[in-house]
Amino acid sequence: MKRTLALLLLAVFAFGLCGCEKISSIELPPLPTVTPEVAEAAEPAAQTETESAHGLIVSIKRSTKQAYDPQDGSKLILTFSYDTPTVYIEGGEAAAAAINEQTSLMEDTFYSGNGYGTGYNDMLTMAEDNYNYIVSSGIEGGMLELVSSRTVSVERMDDQVLTLLYNDYSFTGGAHGFYGDTGCSFDVETGKLLSLEDLSGDYDALAAFLTDYMVNTVENDPELAQRIDLGLFEEGTAYGDILAPLLRQGSWYFDSQGLVIFSSLYEISSYAAGPIFFHIPYAELQGHIDDRWLPEEIQSSGSLELAVGGEMLPDNIPIIDKLDADNEGESLYLIARGSVKNLRIARGEYVDSFYVTQELWDCAGMDNCALQLQCLIPEGMPNLRISYDDAQGSHSYYLSHSGLDGSIILTDTVEAVG
Repeated sequence: MKRTLALLLLAVFAFGLCGCEKISSIELPPLPTVTPEVAEAAEPAAQTETESAHGLIVSIKRSTKQAYDPQDGSKLILTFSYDTPTVYIEGGEAAAAAINEQTSLMEDTFYSGNGYGTGYNDMLTMAEDNYNYIVSSGIEGGMLELVSSRTVSVERMDDQVLTLLYNDYSFTGGAHGFYGDTGCSFDVETGKLLSLEDLSGDYDALAAFLTDYMVNTVENDPELAQRIDLGLFEEGTAYGDILAPLLRQGSWYFDSQGLVIFSSLYEISSYAAGPIFFHIPYAELQGHIDDRWLPEEIQSSGSLELAVGGEMLPDNIPIIDKLDADNEGESLYLIARGSVKNLRIARGEYVDSFYVTQELWDCAGMDNCALQLQCLIPEGMPNLRISYDDAQGSHSYYLSHSGLDGSIILTDTVEAVG
């Protein structure tokens, strides 16, 4: 069974690159544990049934390996990084274990590689070859650093579905890098990786609807139609024949708004046009997929409070988890008053607005409970965003220092401090 699963996932995540013989001189790091970190609270008060609304938690950690030139070790030639999601489901340990087993296998495949130019060992060989070529050729301004990275984001999490979206990027020299997405939507009840066939009792009808929806979208959007490179196909090829192959494992996922279907780089468009995404709202999917996959409307409302350092938590507030965003920093508690959904903590930086660089922690729902958080809070612009949903909509806050007294605050306004 595990061999079959491994072969299936390898096929899903392959980018169609040429094979190359691997080297084994570098020892692979151990795979991450699938046991989530739980705060060691000092005998928190017993939870009541109404307080146990934090059943699904995803923690995401980033690992980074860097290598330097073989000549004197002074120049960076490779950065290799990947995100590891770990899933915890309260009362659903078997489902969480099934999801974690699959994500661990995905990580092992990424690290080990599935073709030329993938995996740490192959990337290191390419980086050393690239360095030696540039040095021996005397090329001015040659790009010495190669890059391979995988990031993970949570696109949907509720009682029915957990969606993890993997984005892979690699730069192995040349004019630009290569990138692509892989969508993985899991059944929260069983931990099964969902296929499109699982979404409806009549897959043929669903496939016909999805294909027609994509065709109609293209035909009614001239700009989108222009992005599709018809030169990649035989003359006279219909849009349906171009778009139907996108209905495959890895090229779709559920997010908070609906079903997303997308192409790979170069598959139906040029590099400049990029992959093409089709967004099909849940309202349009009603009657075409089983109702169990449709998200429930959020009815409850809540808010977040911040307790800093030695401030005492109320006796009736249990601590459900601990997030170490930084090894050193302030010790905080995020307290959910009432019910908040889709709580997300992300690290980021600023360009024109807050740009997420890494998701750290996601929770499907918190109800009168707290998260222990350790993090560094910069003196300037905030680098952590905390967001959640309730019946009133979506809310975003940032951890920052008060401009008045320097205390740590949650603010919905992004301003430079200091």
